[in-house]
Amino acid sequence: MKIKHLSHSGFMIEEEKNIFLFDVTDSLKLSNKDKNIYVFFSHSHQDHFSLENIKKLSKQKRVYFILSKEISQKTLLPALDCLFLLEPYKTIVIEGIEISTYGSTDLGNSYLVSSNGKKYFHSGDLNWWHWKKRMTPGQLKEEELAFKKEVDLLKGISIDFAFIPVDPRLEDSAFLAINYFLKTVHPKYVIPMHSFGQYTFYKNLSENIHLNNTILLNTKKQHQIIYEK
Repeated sequence: MKIKHLSHSGFMIEEEKNIFLFDVTDSLKLSNKDKNIYVFFSHSHQDHFSLENIKKLSKQKRVYFILSKEISQKTLLPALDCLFLLEPYKTIVIEGIEISTYGSTDLGNSYLVSSNGKKYFHSGDLNWWHWKKRMTPGQLKEEELAFKKEVDLLKGISIDFAFIPVDPRLEDSAFLAINYFLKTVHPKYVIPMHSFGQYTFYKNLSENIHLNNTILLNTKKQHQIIYEK
């Protein structure tokens, strides 16, 4: 089993029989065409969604597209054989893979995927958007409550790998989301994302977050294998 960070919030998880792709926006080549491929896009923002990758991946033999419903309202999608347009708080099962959608504090979905005894949570744009230089105190409080309400839905779920935004644009407030998630959900591994390529911001990440028993799998560069077993 292998996890590869591609760029920004894009990741590939490769199991023995399955490949999971989350918010992959850069060029992608898949060498193994004999696996089931599950393609997730959380929402329509350009840093999370690629229509070109959908077109390319649609040529694969066994590919399933799991998209937030709002994408179809903003984008003319090509004809796809296995397309699932989901709103938050839905659960589906595809070839034995359980997929549950959760909400966002921006657009679209976050995803909880259960496969082969492992649970993966990809946040999409579910983040604690603490823009202290552009928001009023009231707006900041609303953002805090909205994020905590959503994360609290995951309490008690044993998550193995959690992909959580640590956005450098938020400066010292970038660590609010990951710290609350760690305190509330206690995933086995946590992976920072939404870097916009500013990996130097993650250099001392372990000094700014409270891991407790969670293991940090840091993203240091594009196309980096961050876990392999």
